[in-house]
Amino acid sequence: MNDTSPALVEALDSALRTATERVRPDFLLLSGGLDSSLLAAMWKRAGHRFQAVTVGLDPSIRCSREHTSLPYPCNSDIAWAEKVAGALDLDWTPEILTEQEALQSLDWLILQQRSFDLGQLNNIPLIAGLKSTKAFDGTRFATGDDGDGLFGGYRFLPNQGDWPTYVRERVPHIDPPARAIGMAVGWEPCFPYLEPEVLDIARSCTWDDLSQVRSLTDYPLPPSFMDQFDPQAMQATNRAWGKVLLRKVAERWLPREIAWRPKTDLQFGSGMCALESLLALRVGADVRLSLNASGIHWFNDAHRALYLRLLALGGTVPEPMSGEYACRSCGGGIPVGKRHCATCGCWPADESPETAGSPVNPL
Repeated sequence: MNDTSPALVEALDSALRTATERVRPDFLLLSGGLDSSLLAAMWKRAGHRFQAVTVGLDPSIRCSREHTSLPYPCNSDIAWAEKVAGALDLDWTPEILTEQEALQSLDWLILQQRSFDLGQLNNIPLIAGLKSTKAFDGTRFATGDDGDGLFGGYRFLPNQGDWPTYVRERVPHIDPPARAIGMAVGWEPCFPYLEPEVLDIARSCTWDDLSQVRSLTDYPLPPSFMDQFDPQAMQATNRAWGKVLLRKVAERWLPREIAWRPKTDLQFGSGMCALESLLALRVGADVRLSLNASGIHWFNDAHRALYLRLLALGGTVPEPMSGEYACRSCGGGIPVGKRHCATCGCWPADESPETAGSPVNPL
């Protein structure tokens, strides 16, 4: 097992302390995951006052059997954030959304973003959290973007053979959805992980700095929520963990269980994944056949339902503009250099279906 360089851990710790000294939000969207919790710990210890908010779906709205039978369940962000708030003595507010409130937020996102990407389920906690802060004073909010992308949190990232090159090419195109969403409702977004000092550390890392195999005995939870759908990984006695460098820094600031919390996308941690089955009920057999003839590559009926909702709200697929190319699935415009279609969720959107494999990135 490779061990993370203590000097690199110290360098990232110092870079993040510099970033959080410069970037001081009034409000933090706290998922209870590694990235946002580490920011909360640094600001709290520095004496910076801020309001933390965590959004979750009403737990009485049951998710699919596939999720409810998992050893590490969905809709756990509120519980994790409560642990973080207790450990750090944060000024923290949980926001529990009803089904109607969650779907209203989804409608806003579909129309504002002109998107029927299933990834919009990830963004419901963002817009709902921001709208819940109207009672608080302040103008700036922060999130934990883009700790996962820069430090190896996503399951697809081990496929990147040359990690430094991947990061250098990716950095100019990073644009967290929280930026546009926040600005649309009058908030100024801040992203400490995108500050120059932190980006410099990310560019200097190799994959071995970020990923390590850990014993199931010491780390019983899966490295990510999605790992639970991989029987081979779940039955192994050792598992490969990502973001190890960031986790090593977090061990200095947070309880160990928070530093090593599994990577959990917001749609799963907030429980918004339960909306998929409700959305799928809106698509009948006749409508499915009609949509299948459209040329768009569908992930499931919930995906089809989001497209129908976009049309019902008066939205359209945005055509390519200067500096953009057409998505191979929906035809929507995508900035040159990006491979994910923000309109339909297709990934990679710049390859033909014959060579691209799975047409839609399900997160």
